[in-house]
Amino acid sequence: MNDEATALPTPRLWRHPDGITAIDAEYLYPGHAAAHVVQQGSRAAFVDVGTNDSVPYLLAGLRALGVAPEAVEFVLLTHVHLDHAGGAGRLMRALPNAVCVVHPRGAPHMIDPAKLIAGARAVYGAERFERLYGHIEPIAAERVRITQDDERLSLAGRAFEILHTPGHALHHQAFVDPAHRCAFTGDTFGISYRELDSAAGAFILPTTTPTQFDPDQLCASIDRL
Repeated sequence: MNDEATALPTPRLWRHPDGITAIDAEYLYPGHAAAHVVQQGSRAAFVDVGTNDSVPYLLAGLRALGVAPEAVEFVLLTHVHLDHAGGAGRLMRALPNAVCVVHPRGAPHMIDPAKLIAGARAVYGAERFERLYGHIEPIAAERVRITQDDERLSLAGRAFEILHTPGHALHHQAFVDPAHRCAFTGDTFGISYRELDSAAGAFILPTTTPTQFDPDQLCASIDRL
């Protein structure tokens, strides 16, 4: 048994229609960030994975859903910022058949995360970086699939449209499932702080992460989606 599969924590799950489940990534505090599992027949995919600390919760979520790690075909990354993809290398070790699907600008940083780590350390400082993200593991190049804008990806016959959506970052992309009228859009539509919601609705802010945020590109990506 893979070491990651032992002594798993209790995950927080939100089950949605059409085989989609949100798993709390337990990043910063409960309810702040999620990874998603998409199930189609006997196969499954993750969409974004959180940090290294998220990985035990994601594997526990798979177990709760009755999905074997061997059944996970794809790890789909909207972008490689560490709150969305920092745990990808560690998670891939536990998913022997999975391929990491990533934007061409992001793929080199999944294969060799040295520059990604250096950039995040510059933003957070060394001590806070280690506390939040820990050791970022590389992914073997042969397990990385580089996307093209407007291409199609099939999960056991379930079609996803991959759209490159710059704005939050140059390497941002979205996964659109037209048959089920859903889309996984990463940070394109901003971030919602549930504790700031009111009777007027959700409190949503654009995610203006340094250093690649481009408001014009972001608006164009929102319009495209």
